[in-house]
Amino acid sequence: MGAIPEANYKIITPEKHEALIKENGIKDGVWKLQAEAVIIGSGAGGAVVAATLAKAGWKVVLIEEGGYFTPAKFTGDEFLSQARLYRDAGFIIAEEQTLSILQGRTVGGSTTVNWQTSLYPPDYVTNEWDSRFGWKGYGRQEMDAYIAEVHERIGVHEVPQNLINANNSTLMKGGKALGLHPEVLKNNNRGCIGLGRCGLGCPINAKQSAFLTWIPDAIEAGATVISNMRAQYIQDGDIKTVVAEFTPDPYEKAPNNILEKVVIEAPVVIVSAGAIEGPALLQRSGLGNDWVGRNLKVHPTSTNFAIFDETINMFSGPPQSAVIKDGHNQDNTGYGYWLEVAPFRPTLASSLIPFYGQRQFDAMKKYPNMSAGIVLVRDGADGEANASVKWSLGRRKVYFEITPTDGKNLLKGLKALAEVQVAAGAKAIIFPFPDVLDPIPVDKNSKFDWILDKSIEPGKIAIGSAHPHGSIQAAKSPDLGAVDLDFQLFGHKNIFVMDASVYPTGLSVNPQITTMSVNLRAARALAQRKSEVLGNK
Repeated sequence: MGAIPEANYKIITPEKHEALIKENGIKDGVWKLQAEAVIIGSGAGGAVVAATLAKAGWKVVLIEEGGYFTPAKFTGDEFLSQARLYRDAGFIIAEEQTLSILQGRTVGGSTTVNWQTSLYPPDYVTNEWDSRFGWKGYGRQEMDAYIAEVHERIGVHEVPQNLINANNSTLMKGGKALGLHPEVLKNNNRGCIGLGRCGLGCPINAKQSAFLTWIPDAIEAGATVISNMRAQYIQDGDIKTVVAEFTPDPYEKAPNNILEKVVIEAPVVIVSAGAIEGPALLQRSGLGNDWVGRNLKVHPTSTNFAIFDETINMFSGPPQSAVIKDGHNQDNTGYGYWLEVAPFRPTLASSLIPFYGQRQFDAMKKYPNMSAGIVLVRDGADGEANASVKWSLGRRKVYFEITPTDGKNLLKGLKALAEVQVAAGAKAIIFPFPDVLDPIPVDKNSKFDWILDKSIEPGKIAIGSAHPHGSIQAAKSPDLGAVDLDFQLFGHKNIFVMDASVYPTGLSVNPQITTMSVNLRAARALAQRKSEVLGNK
């Protein structure tokens, strides 16, 4: 088992509140702090930024809404794990139930519960960032030094052949049989033995999540990291104020003496709260322009559950080790779909199978023989995604409706996925259409053109996401985005956004590596301007 970094014992968790209160003479449960930069969120963006600034000599305070967990508290209990490690217990539901989103909420953010897939966008994506939004120098070759540094820090390497499980092998086998080009993916770990617990927290610390890498780097460089504190609002000014309130663990009684609130003053605020909570925080703080929360990208995703004669046990082994990108670039538009698999455990699988009552029960009896193939779409083919985040009437709301071209690409992907699954030996497929009431028997003669005629209207197709991004997009002018090309909020000095929210288009790849690399570059550029930004302090 990988050891817990020594620095992590300095993370301020609820168990340490009583001692802090006594040591600092804190009154009324309110702890007041000063820093040079306060970072809100500890995921792929915030953790990297905290480490980078702290190493450059900045006085950094990082707050995280979720709790801090290690293998001692990681468990195979899906209900408990989802409540503790995920936002909204694993089900962020869009208004009118048009979309369900998975997103981490813990120290390390989604890097603690993701499936390790490590990719960077193709050049046609970053070329669009340049031509439409003014992003310069983000091509794969130009970003190579940052990407290589990220790869080294979090242990990125190709999944070894002996760990490609039965679930991923359906893509490899079926794709090759059809003349497609399945590829072996890269994962981020050191010492993975394929326990298949990634989505519930790695029980042996093999997955090199941010809480094992960038977070201890930040602490060793002097950063203060506080868990279980939710940023309520940001007050602007030469010295900004961030007010955060205690958030308890849903499965553990809070200590009797706690810090009820943390008030942090700093000249620089960096919002790394993710593409869902980040815009909500800015909106309830009255900060930013009309692009805040707009054009949310989610990589709309649907699932075909293919049923095989042989046992699959989709949760066993590294979650994602194969990908088929042949549908990535439809008609040379830069938009399309790609195929992966998902390691859905029973709770999540049963929620995604579009059956009810006895039909659902009968389908779940076949769970050990199911492979969950997923289609992911690069959203935005029609110019802008029809999705947004809004803070309204005291709560955060997510709105989503798939656009026509994105919907067509999703249906094309489901057809291609069904063909791959049949070529791999599937005997029946459960499709994500509520009006298809039973698994459909399939064989080598099955045709799937009918999928292309299915409706993409809300309620007619089940769509999910694990990749919310781009809701506070960066651009060369406030007419095109919410933050500038240094990721500073338009109209506000020294309030930055550094996480997956800044992308102006859909990524077309799983976001972790891009988010770490892009924000490593942004944080390093900010760190080099310390004297200018802080007024020669």
